[in-house]
Amino acid sequence: MRSVRITAKWAARVFGNGPAAGALLFAALFVLELFAINLEFMGFSDDKATDVIVARYGRKIVLDQLLVLGVQLGVGALLGGFGAFVGRQFDRARLRTPSRARAFGRGFLAALLGHAAFFIHHLVTYPQLYGEWLYDRGGWRRGTMRFLTDHVRPALGPALVGAALLGLSLAWLATPYGWRRALASVEWLVLRRRRAAVAGGVVLAVLLGGWVWSRPRTVKAHSKPNVLVLAVDSLRADRVFGEGAKRFPTLSKLAAEGVRFREAHVTVPRTFPSFVTLLTGRFPHHHGIRHMFPPAETRQSIGPTLPSVLRANGYRTLAISDYAGEIFTRTPLGFSDIDAPYFDMKTILEQRGLAIHPSALPYATSWLLHELFPSVDAMPERSDPALLARRAERRLDELGDTPFMMVVFFSAAHFPYASPAPFYDRFRVQGYDGPFRYQKPPLVPVSDGDIPQIRSLYDGAIAATDDAIGELLGHLRKRGLDRDTIVILLADHGENLYEAADRGMGHGDHLRGDSTDHVPLVIVDPRHRFAPHDVPGIVRDVDVAPTLAALADAGSLASDGVDLAPLLKGGVGTLELDAFGETEYWLTPSGPGFGPEDRIPYPGVTGATEIAADDDVVLRPEWEDTVVVGKHRSLRTLEWKLIYEPTRAGVRWRLERAGAVGESPDVSAEHPDVVAALRPRLERWISADPRMIFRGGFAVPK
Repeated sequence: MRSVRITAKWAARVFGNGPAAGALLFAALFVLELFAINLEFMGFSDDKATDVIVARYGRKIVLDQLLVLGVQLGVGALLGGFGAFVGRQFDRARLRTPSRARAFGRGFLAALLGHAAFFIHHLVTYPQLYGEWLYDRGGWRRGTMRFLTDHVRPALGPALVGAALLGLSLAWLATPYGWRRALASVEWLVLRRRRAAVAGGVVLAVLLGGWVWSRPRTVKAHSKPNVLVLAVDSLRADRVFGEGAKRFPTLSKLAAEGVRFREAHVTVPRTFPSFVTLLTGRFPHHHGIRHMFPPAETRQSIGPTLPSVLRANGYRTLAISDYAGEIFTRTPLGFSDIDAPYFDMKTILEQRGLAIHPSALPYATSWLLHELFPSVDAMPERSDPALLARRAERRLDELGDTPFMMVVFFSAAHFPYASPAPFYDRFRVQGYDGPFRYQKPPLVPVSDGDIPQIRSLYDGAIAATDDAIGELLGHLRKRGLDRDTIVILLADHGENLYEAADRGMGHGDHLRGDSTDHVPLVIVDPRHRFAPHDVPGIVRDVDVAPTLAALADAGSLASDGVDLAPLLKGGVGTLELDAFGETEYWLTPSGPGFGPEDRIPYPGVTGATEIAADDDVVLRPEWEDTVVVGKHRSLRTLEWKLIYEPTRAGVRWRLERAGAVGESPDVSAEHPDVVAALRPRLERWISADPRMIFRGGFAVPK
């Protein structure tokens, strides 16, 4: 206790009231921000759901707020204490008696200016985190945020802090006191040169050791090839193979070096069921994940996966992702190492509890406090592909000579299309001042004038991902792993971007057009040395797992797909495959392509889901059959897409020409022969669901 009292007295003498002043400033900010509490889930709010959440998680909400307050008080005290300490040194240099009042004022000013520097730096780097507080409120707030992001670069904040510290140091050295103190320090080092030399040697050895340790190390080749899956959420095929690819040099170069599957299609254009399909090689009605809210028992019983097969064959299997990769922590997919955020109601509440305190965001999202706020990894507004690539690089450095399968899943291209500086501004529509200046949040009405800006945000997110993938592939080369690593570029689904009035934006709500189920698929295999070429025939997500299992010489994987080896070798251009698809859960009562006349109705997300015992958000059992019955299904060939759309008025069969990017009108009346030929094939696929049977033209539960 005596040592504590001595330390407290020393701190009070050195810092005075500076820490208290800084803490007081941040406490005031905390209280002002607290009035903005708003519990939402994916952009939805529901008073009844809010009451349930508060009743069940009220204690946690309070504890989370106390943690945020504690961090803010700590940051304020550090900044305020620094200001008071610097002021005390100048008082001593000028032979002035230290004053607690001056210490308080200096501490308050240092906390204010220091926080402003950190805040502005973070705001111009990740403006999406602050849009709710500034840009969305209009007026001077919007003008201030627009000015900062237009005219202030992220590096300016650290540069100003560095310049201020340098200026203060020079000013202090210019005083007789400061000069004498500096000379005294030099004299101390000279008189104790042995100790100084030892200390300097230790510091130098630590720095040199860190540099050597951080350098990429080459590894020995082994008999099994490595597998690196680069998955990009919502990446459309036309951003890799079309005219738009010119803006993304890394993706274009990767495609030029590999086998390009021009007609790759996913079964469910939404992340959770799509990734399970990709990694199991089985259709959703076989692995069981039919929507994004499955209960724990369904998640636990998906069956064998590609990672589990490779793991049994001596591979180390890793999954690394930012916010959309919560699938890896919710579902046992066979990975030995998972570096991805978790998603449940606790995560949602932690995120919201932090998001209402913008003054805390620059510090809570830093790597220093990551252990206190792990939920920031699941924030869509902070999806920074560069951070994810660095995490993947660190994992590569830890692997040694063990063969690996690594899935790196980039989320930035998923709405709200939130990319860091400078990418959110790279393709911005000049002069745009609408609601989507920095991101595209859900449920905000869109006008025709907003669409070009929304597309620019999407392309900016892809550009950020393209840059990060380039860094990751460069690290792979530095380590000498590129010669033994099969690299696969793919997407879990594509994205609608308002190409047609009945298609809107997003994915998973309908099957019209090709923008959401048509995805890029590129395989670069330095071991088998497949010549770069285009594959024009249809391939599916269920074909990826058996193909990679074969390439890795890991034996067979029971699946609904086929090995694409004949297409990789280039001997044939098609395997005459049909691509099948189905919609996912409808989060809202209606929307483009799934209005009341287009669907079987059921409640929105807050009405049909519940919080399970493990805090996960799951679909209520009583709505499970309705969701499956209400799904739209499709059959895609090279020429046609036939869509089964159950409605309250009966089943509607819609026929479109394949490859539609813009308008995709229903031409079933003009081509009844095509409908007659394709319908039995689609019905057979739907009937392969062990739970379903056709009755009266509808697919219904048995």
